[in-house]
Amino acid sequence: MKFKPLKRAPIILAITVLTLVCGVRLLQLDFFERWEWMTYDLRMRAAQHSPTLAATNLAFVSIEDSSIAAVQTGRVKGEKLGYHFGLYWPRQVYGRLVEELSAQDARTVAFDILFGELRPDHPLVTLANGNYVESDDFFALQMRRAGNVLLAIEPELMPPDLFLTNALAPGDISTEKDPDGVLRRVRAFDRRGIWDMGILLAALDLNLDLAHPDLELARGRITLHGPNGSKRVIPVDRQGYFYIDWRLKLDDPRLLRAPIEELLLQDRLRLEDRTNGLHNDFRGKLVVVGSGQSGNNLTDRGATPLEKDTLLVSKHWNVANSVITGRFIRRPSLPTELALIILLGAMTAVLTWQLRAFAASAAVVALLSAYVAAAFCAFVEFRYWLPLVFPVAGAMLVEHLSLVTYRVVFEEREQRRVKSVFARIVSPDVMNELLGAEKLSLGGARREVTIFFADIRGFTTLTDEMQQLVADFIHEHQLDLEAADQCIEESAQETLETVNLYLATVADAVKTHGGTLDKYIGDCVMAFWGAPTPNERHASACVRAAIDAQRAIRDLNERRSMQEAAREAENRERLAAGLPPCPPLRALQLGTGINTGLATVGLMGSDAHILNYTVFGREVNLASRLESVSGSGRIIISDTTYNHLLREDPALASICVELFPVTVKGIRDAVRVYEVPWQTPFSP
Repeated sequence: MKFKPLKRAPIILAITVLTLVCGVRLLQLDFFERWEWMTYDLRMRAAQHSPTLAATNLAFVSIEDSSIAAVQTGRVKGEKLGYHFGLYWPRQVYGRLVEELSAQDARTVAFDILFGELRPDHPLVTLANGNYVESDDFFALQMRRAGNVLLAIEPELMPPDLFLTNALAPGDISTEKDPDGVLRRVRAFDRRGIWDMGILLAALDLNLDLAHPDLELARGRITLHGPNGSKRVIPVDRQGYFYIDWRLKLDDPRLLRAPIEELLLQDRLRLEDRTNGLHNDFRGKLVVVGSGQSGNNLTDRGATPLEKDTLLVSKHWNVANSVITGRFIRRPSLPTELALIILLGAMTAVLTWQLRAFAASAAVVALLSAYVAAAFCAFVEFRYWLPLVFPVAGAMLVEHLSLVTYRVVFEEREQRRVKSVFARIVSPDVMNELLGAEKLSLGGARREVTIFFADIRGFTTLTDEMQQLVADFIHEHQLDLEAADQCIEESAQETLETVNLYLATVADAVKTHGGTLDKYIGDCVMAFWGAPTPNERHASACVRAAIDAQRAIRDLNERRSMQEAAREAENRERLAAGLPPCPPLRALQLGTGINTGLATVGLMGSDAHILNYTVFGREVNLASRLESVSGSGRIIISDTTYNHLLREDPALASICVELFPVTVKGIRDAVRVYEVPWQTPFSP
């Protein structure tokens, strides 16, 4: 591909657009971030259709509608629980759950349930030794015995000391949704230094040291160290937030899920020493306990990138899964994103400037599609979040539209004007070649071309005849000066229209065969082939154009001959009405001379005046001289042109007839010439 030289204006425009896009990105406006979140959600949903790495020791004990009914009736699967309570369960229910999970050797138990105050009004619990304890004390006792219970806290709510001192640790369960109402990220630890519940779960499983983390928020990371040099690096922003990798939905088969009443029943059967058939499915599991109901005051529901309405308790095991597997959502740093914007913007600018409008748009769309595909692939495979909004909508689309607008307004408008004029002069191929040149410079180059001269024979006679008719009319009718001038003007206009008709017929044949129409010299047409558009068969194309021109003139004469009788009748009526006669529809002929050789071609003129793309030299003069000796209705070609026909078009060369050499003005030696018999049945 030939590269167009750069211009100052589009370079300044491209730099300005990229500067504005980068400037807006630095402002971090919420409007654009919302659009980026939408692309993030699309990628997260796309990732669900691809196999993902997930921990195998995550579990969810849910409080369902069936759980409320079971505790209310005191029966599960026909078996008695030994107690029954209404909607607001006493703490002993959760104590019995901890008791059963401890018996099954669960690794950790995390409550996504807030215990805000002690409830001494709840019924007492009867222990195995017959003693009675309060419900809260029973819950605390079971947590102390298990030694692996995590209690939920929120910024405005801390559990009572009785619970905190007997639990293993508190975990933050607060949710901070994005402005569009979707939960995408959590904070690694709150303002009091309490870790997120999901991080706590994973840290206990991996034995990570949460007491001595490497906090490098300015560098976008938190490093947790484990045994034997192991560690986990959590990518965070300056406020400590990181994005949740929503790999495990509620219905994911890799997540063990069971309603709480099944565990409460197993606890009752275990206390009664009825252990046959009991299962220890939760052995070694990281268990999250929370509400799975369709709606009550325990349920925390909301939107995630995957679903518009789901249980937000799922964030805990998804965060834990990221820490366990070491797979996090990672975004490039701001400098990296700006560099990406500049790179894609520069590539878009080059494509838009170098290619034609439709090709440039297609190339930019291809580049855009490739980048979007790469962004989706990077997210699905590696959870790397390449930005889309600013690189695509800003750097690529705005850059492309700006440069296209510049080209349309400041360049295409001028090209359309030039084309409208130029298309009347040369063939479309020649027009596109010249318009595609970045700079039309004066001067020429040596090219082998075939030159064509065609003169309208009989036009001078027609002009003289018409002038005499008008003079006779003026004399006969004794016209005054003004009337005589008008009569002469109308006659001249009619005569000019006649010659233009013949010249246009020849010019159409030239353009049809890809020739460069040089100029009109009175009633003569000059054209050439082989420049500026290269043409290996320039001689053949020129001769075939000459044949078509002769045949077109013949057809034109036949039409004019059929109209002549009507013209004579019209003139009689005009003379009777005192009007000057119209020119007679005489049949005019065409004499053609053609020569091939090296000549100088290029733009002639000056920078301050109209330029003419023309050809000159000895070979041009010879073609002109051959036209002068061609007579009427004949095509005379030089020996050089004939030799080219032998190579380019043997069939056409075979019908050419050699004539006696001719001596022409300006050429010392006689010139071998051939005639091309265009009236034969031969079809070019």
